[in-house]
Amino acid sequence: MVAIEKIFHKKLYKNGLKEGYLVKKVNGIEVDDILDIFFNLSNKSVIEVLANGRETKIITLQEEDFKYLSFEGIKPKKCGCKCIFCFVDQLPKGMRRTLYFKDEDYRMSYISGNYVTLTNLTKKDLDKIIGYKLSPLYISVHATDPIIRAKMLGVKRNADIIPILRKLVKNNIKIHTQIVLCPEINDGEILKKTIEDLASFYPQLETIAIVPVGLTSHRNGLTAIKNVNKAVSDSIFDLVLPYQQKFRKKFGTPIVFLSDEFYILSGKKIPEADFYGEFPQIENGVGLLRCFIEDAKRFFEKNSISKLCIKGNICIVTGYLPYKKIKPYIKRLSDFTNCKIKLIPVINDFFGNSITVTGLITAQDIIKSIKGKRFNYLLIPDVMLRDRKDYFLDDISLKELSKTINVNAFKFSPTIS
Repeated sequence: MVAIEKIFHKKLYKNGLKEGYLVKKVNGIEVDDILDIFFNLSNKSVIEVLANGRETKIITLQEEDFKYLSFEGIKPKKCGCKCIFCFVDQLPKGMRRTLYFKDEDYRMSYISGNYVTLTNLTKKDLDKIIGYKLSPLYISVHATDPIIRAKMLGVKRNADIIPILRKLVKNNIKIHTQIVLCPEINDGEILKKTIEDLASFYPQLETIAIVPVGLTSHRNGLTAIKNVNKAVSDSIFDLVLPYQQKFRKKFGTPIVFLSDEFYILSGKKIPEADFYGEFPQIENGVGLLRCFIEDAKRFFEKNSISKLCIKGNICIVTGYLPYKKIKPYIKRLSDFTNCKIKLIPVINDFFGNSITVTGLITAQDIIKSIKGKRFNYLLIPDVMLRDRKDYFLDDISLKELSKTINVNAFKFSPTIS
């Protein structure tokens, strides 16, 4: 059952609805979540509600009436895996509670693009995905070898993903997949097999993103995993490039993509925009730098843009990994706008120096990195702010940061448009 949280039109009160009522059925279909409500509406919908926790009422509503109703959100299912690379297990103590919750829910994959392993998928869940056409889904595969996948997910039950993928693609569910690359565990021949297995499901399976494992300095008692360095990155390029060339020639798309970290570690040129298509894996760091570069080019090519003139100095913070790639464009922006703009790479002491991406930088590390530097404005890439509005991962708000450093801090999207 799903609770009605808000009613925004008085006519619905006249129909017998009240806030707090629980929706049990819509057109005879039992309701477990809001998907069951909205996927079973008709021009005239008969809903069965539980009033005051005891009385059942039958109410008929027009389809348009539902836009005046707000329902309780989905409560994500908890992940039952113990992934050897899980970032949540590598978090330090004292962070906000929501960051320690591991969700594993196919509904959130459909709604928000969250990656899921599907290890807790039931027959009822699978039937709902197919029946409602919940597409696309974002699936963490890591390895198609069942033994290796079970090891990586930290589960003893069957972790074979192939039968599930086969069922999904057979029913035209679009899929995006990811592989968290752990050296000497799911690379080499295991990675080859994974790529070949997944590519066999094209075109329903649209992309494969390979991202390097992220290892913080808070891994006491966890499985030993090697970091992805330049040598590992080079070997991954050697393995993946032939597949990309083969798939582009055969399908018109590489299918398999490496996240930006691999290009930076290996010192290779970021691919052109057409390589990434519509950038479906940008949330995984696939093509993010190319987007920045292309947006910067468009900015500088616009003849209609008048040059800005802001009094004072501007500081922009970023992670160490993309610093060298971004720096030339920030300099051009500084010259173009007549503003004094300085790009500062932030050392990540909170998670450990091996974490160099921008999205995992905390307020306290920003404060340490800009100490002693003079400027009038601080620009914060919005990827640093997660979960609650305008809060960093260490639970310090953007407003609190501004107050601490006594400088106006503003968030911005790390692209120029």
